[in-house]
Amino acid sequence: MKNPFWCLIRSVNKWLIIPLLLISVQSFGQERSATYFYSSNEQMPLAYLRVQVKDGSFMDFTDLAGKLEYLKQEIPENSSINISGYGINDTLLSIKQIWELDTIFLKTKEFELPEVAINSTALSELKIGDALADGWEVTKPIDLNNRSDGEFYRYTIRVKIPKKNQLILDEIKFYVSQILEEKVDVSIRILFPNSGLQIKSGRINSIQDFTELLQGNKVVEVSKSGWTQVNFDESVGIPEGVKDLFIVFDLLEKEPKSKFALADQRVSKAIDLGFYITGGEIGVFEGDPFHPAVELTFLKE
Repeated sequence: MKNPFWCLIRSVNKWLIIPLLLISVQSFGQERSATYFYSSNEQMPLAYLRVQVKDGSFMDFTDLAGKLEYLKQEIPENSSINISGYGINDTLLSIKQIWELDTIFLKTKEFELPEVAINSTALSELKIGDALADGWEVTKPIDLNNRSDGEFYRYTIRVKIPKKNQLILDEIKFYVSQILEEKVDVSIRILFPNSGLQIKSGRINSIQDFTELLQGNKVVEVSKSGWTQVNFDESVGIPEGVKDLFIVFDLLEKEPKSKFALADQRVSKAIDLGFYITGGEIGVFEGDPFHPAVELTFLKE
């Protein structure tokens, strides 16, 4: 006589096999692909690069190993991909190039490390902006007017530098609005225009005409509103003749969930609201009354 319990188990197993097969097929179809991004100069991984479909919704970041993971079905096969981040000029590639290569090498931007020649041990501070002054809260983060898909706004600030023999950037403070809803990592880039480039309000410039000031990617976790202080591990000397610094806050989030925003302080005409958008367009808004709540501390003799 057949064991009725064994028959029941076999029957149940048949019904279990079908959904398991469906899950396996579905998992196979959702298999993630990976591409690595390296600098062609130093053969080093490029971390925190923003990889985004031009005129599309897909967007993600490379990790510390320079790896980007994605599902192929997320990206149309005829897409163009915009790549931006610390150390590179905005680069446009086809998705087929990314699919065909395990590793992509990108040319990195020039980096200028000025010689810091301070002969005195008694240094004084020079501040631009005022962390003690009152600010004005905002109701929402800044966004681009009439923007198309695939374009986004990075908080960008232009700081006018006074003429001094030698300045060393010691720290940066910025005031995060109370509308912040969740913590977010922020990649901070500091750039200056190449020699001969005059910055004028309202003019669109190219990121290709700017040089990185920091030696590496500076990532700061912002978990609460109020003043956030950023210090640097090494001396950040300002090259001779530099009149303008651009500070770019690139939010490391796939969707704008954090509601990161800078408050409006209006205390320094040396601090202006700028823009840096997809494709590498960078500049200063013309006649904008918004002066972001930022304080820079320099050391000088």
